[in-house]
Amino acid sequence: MPALAVALGLGLAGCSTPGPAHLYLYSPAAGERTLRDVHPVHGGELAQIPAFNEPGEYLLGLAYDPFTDHLFLRLFPGNQVRVIDRPAAAIKRTFIAPELPLGGHDLTIRSRDRHLFFTDPTGPALVETDLRGEFVRRIALVGLSGPAHGVAHDARTDELLVLPDDPTDRLLRYSMDGELVAETRLERTVEGYSLAYDSVERTAFASLADGSAIAVFDAEGRLLRRLARPAAEREVFIDIGARSLLRMF
Repeated sequence: MPALAVALGLGLAGCSTPGPAHLYLYSPAAGERTLRDVHPVHGGELAQIPAFNEPGEYLLGLAYDPFTDHLFLRLFPGNQVRVIDRPAAAIKRTFIAPELPLGGHDLTIRSRDRHLFFTDPTGPALVETDLRGEFVRRIALVGLSGPAHGVAHDARTDELLVLPDDPTDRLLRYSMDGELVAETRLERTVEGYSLAYDSVERTAFASLADGSAIAVFDAEGRLLRRLARPAAEREVFIDIGARSLLRMF
């Protein structure tokens, strides 16, 4: 089979060869207009990427898709999502998710089909859309009494991870139907704003509640390491992903 046909077949099947993981950070501090690409182990800055936010426009969360190398930014006011092409440092497109309630917190993406999952500010649920922002369904989260805060997707198990409060020391794992699968107690209390999850290393990333660092936790909730962050950052939005060597659009 020709090499091109093999590559296309792998792309359509959703397969890829992962490269090194990168951590992406954004702080909504006054005047902040860039996303930072940092090393997920030692925290050193590798690059800056423009966020293209306009005056009066705020980010509520971000998600990274390793298969396309795109960053998805949830914007406020409104229910828009801006897609940034990381290699080109350019806006790929902006779309509206018309069924998405205004406000909310984090979002995550399932790279297999590039469906997006948004926290719902009106109750204990996630809103799932397709890549164009068209409504797919509302996923009620069993056992949660209020809106979810940080959310991430585990590509290895196809499950959703949720920070239920702000601050919190709990990490909840849900099936794609909203059934509670497991609860992990984190060794340190974290901010609820944003959650990132490395499905390969099985590590979760969230900011410590005192704002001193981004904490990295193992599958049992043990604190593995801290990544320092500037003192001026009141909160930070986080996502992580291993860049694919086979990029899909």
